[in-house]
Amino acid sequence: MSKRKAFTLIELLVVIAVIAILMAILMPSLKIAREQARGITCLANQRTLAQAYIMYADENGGSIVGGWATSTTTNGVPPWVMPPLSFNGASYITKASGSVTLIERYNGLRQGALYPYVREVKAYHCPGDFRKNLGTSLGRGLEYCIFRSYSLPDHLRATQAKDPKKLFSFKEPANKMLFVEEIYDGAAGNFNHDGWSYNPNAGSLWDPLGVFHSDACTFSFMDGHSDRKKWEDKRTVVYFNSRTEAANQGFGKGVVFNPANIDLDWLDEHYPGKTNVAQ
Repeated sequence: MSKRKAFTLIELLVVIAVIAILMAILMPSLKIAREQARGITCLANQRTLAQAYIMYADENGGSIVGGWATSTTTNGVPPWVMPPLSFNGASYITKASGSVTLIERYNGLRQGALYPYVREVKAYHCPGDFRKNLGTSLGRGLEYCIFRSYSLPDHLRATQAKDPKKLFSFKEPANKMLFVEEIYDGAAGNFNHDGWSYNPNAGSLWDPLGVFHSDACTFSFMDGHSDRKKWEDKRTVVYFNSRTEAANQGFGKGVVFNPANIDLDWLDEHYPGKTNVAQ
């Protein structure tokens, strides 16, 4: 009867060392693959929302939807999304602050004017945006577990007298942004309210964007396409990740960059108007 041969301690250590080396080699590749998959999904979401925006205009005589997240129709213009809503069996009740459930967040999306053209709440969320599970810098309660990753620029508000009202009134549609990835911490409510605030040609930043893709953001544009923008100035990424840290380094909210920030040139060129809102 032959004696069964077992691994020696040295052989086991060699095998473990080889596995560790392989894992060290493969893990960065797996991380990159996951990030690429998230980026592809995010670009698809951006295209979906942009095409919904365009279809709404096509079916409404060229009129654009309300660009701020509000709970009511303003001057005859419905909002593209609403705040979180609870349903009491007969009607929806706005829950614009405090703890909310994910279902209540979904309700606000479904009651928005663009949802009939989207029909999928996942299209409103970037898979690289972890706030819905981890909360924000202000806390991890339900009020900070924000789901919606995308907003429209303030200039596309469309509800006030001087606001642009027609999609065809914008020149160079392939060059003008629609939806942006915006990160919001819940300081003034439990959802990304109003729009993304930016003052073009001011040399400074106001609302941060969500850098969910290796120091890059996705955007959609008025012709329906989407693209990814990699930021070139390190200060841009610092600002988007932490306005407090940016202020500590001298380029906080509304503070003009010195020297000038090249990323603002790109934002100025692609912002849909010459001012934050129409004047």
